[in-house]
Amino acid sequence: MCNLTEVADLKVEVTESGPCERTINITVAAEVVKSEREKLVGQFRKESKIKGFRPGKAPRRMVESTYADSIREELLQNVVSESFQQALQEKEMSPLDRPMFDDVDLADDLSLKYTARFEVSPEIELKKYKGFKIEKKIQQVTDEDIDKTIEDFRDQQAHFEPKEGAAEKGDYLLLDFRVVDEDGETSDEGRRTNQLVMAGLEDELALFSHALVGLGEGNNQKIEVDFPGDYPDETLKDRKVIYMVDVKGVRQKKLPELDDDFARQAAQLDTVDELRKMVRERLEDEINRRADRDVEEQLFRRIIEDNQFDVPPSLVDATIRQQLANIRQQGRDVNEEEFVLAMRPAAEFSVRREYVINEVSKAEKVEVSDEDVTARIGRFAEQMDRPKEDIQQDFRSREAMSRLQSMILVDKVVDFLKENNSIRAVED
Repeated sequence: MCNLTEVADLKVEVTESGPCERTINITVAAEVVKSEREKLVGQFRKESKIKGFRPGKAPRRMVESTYADSIREELLQNVVSESFQQALQEKEMSPLDRPMFDDVDLADDLSLKYTARFEVSPEIELKKYKGFKIEKKIQQVTDEDIDKTIEDFRDQQAHFEPKEGAAEKGDYLLLDFRVVDEDGETSDEGRRTNQLVMAGLEDELALFSHALVGLGEGNNQKIEVDFPGDYPDETLKDRKVIYMVDVKGVRQKKLPELDDDFARQAAQLDTVDELRKMVRERLEDEINRRADRDVEEQLFRRIIEDNQFDVPPSLVDATIRQQLANIRQQGRDVNEEEFVLAMRPAAEFSVRREYVINEVSKAEKVEVSDEDVTARIGRFAEQMDRPKEDIQQDFRSREAMSRLQSMILVDKVVDFLKENNSIRAVED
């Protein structure tokens, strides 16, 4: 480790090379470099194995000559690393990314000069984050909304019955199919068995599904589909695909009757009226949650508009990369270049939002107490119907606890902002 104990040993000049970028020019005194080099030569001499000499007994000049490149490499690494850290402490700076070192110059007198460039957080002074007027848009739950939700419940409880004759639109076909090439040979995309497909489906499968109308049990059909250039599946755009379909049966979807028995089976309630009441309450809760999220976004957008500041590109890029990774984990195929371009505004907003939360928490002394953590764990236990001790085990690691505390801090800052801004409910 270098002995950088005197201010005179280190000269540091900082320039603002970008909105969130700093460049520092560092000069390390020759005496410091010489001292570090002496230590390194001594270490190499002690550990070196040179033919004709016992370990540690080779002449110093021979060690310096034999290991010149290694000594220089380690010397620069040690001095640059130590002096850079001291320069950061002296200037009270914290890089957000790995610094780029340039123009490393070790002079003949062993003084060292180099340049480091890195990103830093913006200097933010929030001038206004209270007193905004925000509208909370509330939608009314209609009977049609309730009917649709209950129909979805019925659809989930549906069963299929065999049907004689040809399939009509809305019927289902149990079929095997394989994808073939122009010569009728099964392609690499292979075959599927026991697939239940709706005839006349109006979605991205419509081109295939409409060709099933009129088919019945025992039919073998060749279906050719020309997928257009704007087809959502990238693997099928502008392709002609040939399917050989074997129909094993036709099925009709039967929904359960909407009666008190259904209410008991679907939701453990006694009557249809109670089921409708429960559905209304759930829909109202969801509408209110969406409205709250919209209020939060409006608040942060107003604060950001009134407090302009730059954000580090590296944090924006990291946010986009994480979103892209999440998309791909779901098995979705996206064009990376188009995705990055489309997501950049949202990623920039997300990073700015994090900075606003941090600044408000500091300005208003919003902190997370042990009681806050205990209460949140208790809420999780209740929501998930698990013992509180099990939830505590989920957060036993430092990383998991840090995430939980960050989550609580965000909620407390959002609550503070809602309390200190005018929010008026309006019907949407």
